Amino acid sequence: MIRRLTTDDIVRADELFAIAFEQPMERRPVEPESSRFHRWAAFDDETEEMMSTLTVTDFSIRFDGNACKMGGVGGVATLPQYRRRGGIRGCFQTMLPELYADGYDFSYLYPFSTAYYRKFGYECCVQKLHAAVHLGLLTPSRTDGTLRLLEGGNPMTDAIRTIDAAWEAQYNMMVQHQAEDYQWTGKQDPAVKQEFTYVYFSADGTPKAYTSFTPSDQSDGRNLICKRFCFTDKEGFAGLMGLFKSMSSDHMLVKFMLPAVTAMQYLLPEWSLGAVTWSIQPAGMVRAVNVESVLKKAKYAGDGSLILQIQDPQIKENDRTFSIRFAAGRAVSVEETQSEPDAVLSIAAFSALIAGVCDFADAAEWMNGLKVQRPTDALSQIFYRKPMMITDSF
Repeated sequence: MIRRLTTDDIVRADELFAIAFEQPMERRPVEPESSRFHRWAAFDDETEEMMSTLTVTDFSIRFDGNACKMGGVGGVATLPQYRRRGGIRGCFQTMLPELYADGYDFSYLYPFSTAYYRKFGYECCVQKLHAAVHLGLLTPSRTDGTLRLLEGGNPMTDAIRTIDAAWEAQYNMMVQHQAEDYQWTGKQDPAVKQEFTYVYFSADGTPKAYTSFTPSDQSDGRNLICKRFCFTDKEGFAGLMGLFKSMSSDHMLVKFMLPAVTAMQYLLPEWSLGAVTWSIQPAGMVRAVNVESVLKKAKYAGDGSLILQIQDPQIKENDRTFSIRFAAGRAVSVEETQSEPDAVLSIAAFSALIAGVCDFADAAEWMNGLKVQRPTDALSQIFYRKPMMITDSF
């Protein structure tokens, strides 16, 4: 049996997760959960014991300039004695149609296995550029701004929200943060917790960058590990690098994540001699929950029309053929049709391509779940590489 959980089920769901992942849980009084959280679980038909569970958290994300409702999947767990019994599969098969009915556009998750979640229509999405910068070889550009340490009595919440908003407007899949997401700014106690958050302001007082980091003894030295790292322009980035340079006598490297935008490598002009190492790291999988809604909100390149057949075994409303007309970069009409499609896509392939993982020419050559039946320029006008980033975990 699969069903949504009630308040009475919360403690057992938390226990299940703690047992499955061997992570101690804290016993505390049961309180009503935020309406942002939705849980499903599978129960043994004979014993009625909870076997598997997952949680979906509501987020508003950015997609092609529009706000979209996204369900972030987390807390996926099964008790060891019930593994390979289909509990999680049943949860996804029940949950996905319900997300469609509840008005979600996308779902997102961080997989333990990409092959496993492809079975439910998810595909690899955001990639991040991981940088490890040798502080002794760092030569940041000079800036005229100031850096301020965030402490409990000086949260600087508005400044941090302003900086976040720049990325939220620019990148697909970025969560649009609400006021409740910034409670952490009022809980900073760097002297005790040894987590340091600095905000960089330009000479005219404009907030342009911030970072949160902790020192860590690692195999390659005593390093600065950034939990948060966000900037609005080159000056903001240089301001943070100036901060890290000032700490070079005590630390070997600073490590942080950037959007996987090739041009950002030029922010650090010295990349040889061990000054900086780069690596691309995957950051989750996306699934379109409502294909029609996503097609209506997508940004197109110019004018055109095409017919797409989407194959979605979990959500029947998506499992059909769509006729799309667009002009001036936006959809004019998205309608069901019985006409022969220009291309046939699995829901996983569609989800990744509409999010902007790559240009269509690359997808046609390398991606599974995609079959072109009538070549048309319109395919490259709907599926093309877009800026993507996500900084939240769930």
